Amino acid sequence: MCGISGFVDKALSKDDAQAIIARMVGSQLHRGPDYQGIDSPSEGVWLGHNRLAIIDLTPDGHQPMARGHLTISYNGEIYNYIEIRTELEKAGYHFTSHSDTEVILKAYEHWGADCVQHFRGMWAFALWDAQKNRLFCSRDRFGIKPFHYIHKGEAFYFASEIKALKHSRLYSGRLNSFQLMRDVQLGWSVYSNETHFHEIKQLRPGENLIFDGQWAFIYPYYCLEYVHLDPTSQPAEEFRARFFESIRLHMRADVEVGSTFSGGLDSSAVVSAVQHLFSPEKFQTFTVWYEGADERPFARQVWKKYPVITPHTLQPNPNEISEAFVRATRQFDIPVSGSSYLSQYFVMKLANEQGIKVLLDGQGSDEYLMGYHHSLYRLFATYIRQGRLLAFIRELSTFSQMQQWGLGKVVDVFLKSMLSSLLTEQHLYRLEYHHFYPNAFGRLLKTNFFFKTIDAEPLRNFSWHLLYTSILQTLLLHEDRNSMAFSIEARVPFLDHHLVEYTYSLPPHWKIYKGYTKYVLRKALADIMPEGITWRVDKKGFVTPGEILWLRNQLRWLLDEDMHLPLIERAIWEREKVKFLIGDNKNARWIWRVASLNYWYKNLK
Repeated sequence: MCGISGFVDKALSKDDAQAIIARMVGSQLHRGPDYQGIDSPSEGVWLGHNRLAIIDLTPDGHQPMARGHLTISYNGEIYNYIEIRTELEKAGYHFTSHSDTEVILKAYEHWGADCVQHFRGMWAFALWDAQKNRLFCSRDRFGIKPFHYIHKGEAFYFASEIKALKHSRLYSGRLNSFQLMRDVQLGWSVYSNETHFHEIKQLRPGENLIFDGQWAFIYPYYCLEYVHLDPTSQPAEEFRARFFESIRLHMRADVEVGSTFSGGLDSSAVVSAVQHLFSPEKFQTFTVWYEGADERPFARQVWKKYPVITPHTLQPNPNEISEAFVRATRQFDIPVSGSSYLSQYFVMKLANEQGIKVLLDGQGSDEYLMGYHHSLYRLFATYIRQGRLLAFIRELSTFSQMQQWGLGKVVDVFLKSMLSSLLTEQHLYRLEYHHFYPNAFGRLLKTNFFFKTIDAEPLRNFSWHLLYTSILQTLLLHEDRNSMAFSIEARVPFLDHHLVEYTYSLPPHWKIYKGYTKYVLRKALADIMPEGITWRVDKKGFVTPGEILWLRNQLRWLLDEDMHLPLIERAIWEREKVKFLIGDNKNARWIWRVASLNYWYKNLK
């Protein structure tokens, strides 16, 4: 994992171009401390790179890398690069390094833009083709790696992070008010190709871009779709085989690999699979905990089952919270839209202190294995639309017993499930956007997002949008920024597209069944995980006391700040802030988002 930057801009003098690319590279040193490179393969074309050496640690892997008329700046990992290299060697291609970067160049030479169809991994790259006089750019299928850009006329600038693009002559600083509103009302840090800045866009997951010196032609090369599965296949066995294959590929590295570890189902599955497949002599895990939010009792079950694990745990010092928030805001280039991202920040900091450069992470499974509890509404909506009322009532009863719901909660779930069966995702999210939290934007608050119907099945349609429209894209952005802040490559084996495509297409009862979410994962991996984790029913992520305690203590100064955002109606903000400070936690997340956005806005540079 690295940092990429560059531009095609023939209006600049050579001296100005060199100064700009040097500043772009310098702004992303944290992404690649091992080597910084700059190249100008053609007039007006400049590529920059910050290298974090993971595969082929020698200078042979330095970037920008040139082979003949092709030059690339690339961030990510192509996990099946060995297999692709073997295929290309049989076709007559020769290699002078052992890096996956050179594999991309040769693959492009062989297959052209279709090369990305052969890749398994995470990537964002820009490849200059001097023969065709054009820039070919690509982002991976699920948007794990970022690709930001500005295009105006005959100039095109790109980078891993927004801060690098602020050095472009095209950057004006104009904000995207629609994104500010989505951030506050929904907690989305990105949406579609938009960012918090008007002229800065991002490639969507699964998109390629070709810039020919004037036009930027963007097109999708991948879209997750339902596929008809072999009715004779055994879902638990197939899931296990695909998950293990993903773990094997994600463990490829020339440096030590560790793992984040919460003690939850996903991270336990990753850690347990590594132990089962590789039996390493040493494997380091990294866990953050707090008083009242301590997952170590679950984590200890895995540590006990696999004693070779070296666990590292951290209870963040209260005095570090404020400093972490300030640094994270600067690092992210966007507001810190939730306190859980600070927990992730501390995990990465802990791993960095142990010299780890690669971490596995359990991100991405909730979105297609239906780990979020509000997935239940869409499951029940699916049963209602299919006329399977008995299945609906049976599953609702099972969940209410296992989760110990009272009558009020059962009625709430029932009504929301009925609503989900009657309304589209667009209508449901519009209701949340306008009515779930206070509206401090007044008449400016307009619906500025669109949920197209991808699948007639409510549960699968919801899953698609979790992956591409709503939560996952925000989670991946913060994971990238947090890991890169400490020069760590974060890998997400649950987002191998072979695994996602199969599981996404499974019937609902393999995702949620008998009171258990992620049912197929539990069945598939029950023999390698402790029983107490495999069949636990409470879900927690990177839990923090942030919105409740930190805003009233270490981060209280955020609430004492004057309101700088011109979009926010002061009277509504002051009213809700007072209610929060006297103990009303109903809108605590909204209070955090507004306060964080206000701080970010005040400190924009």
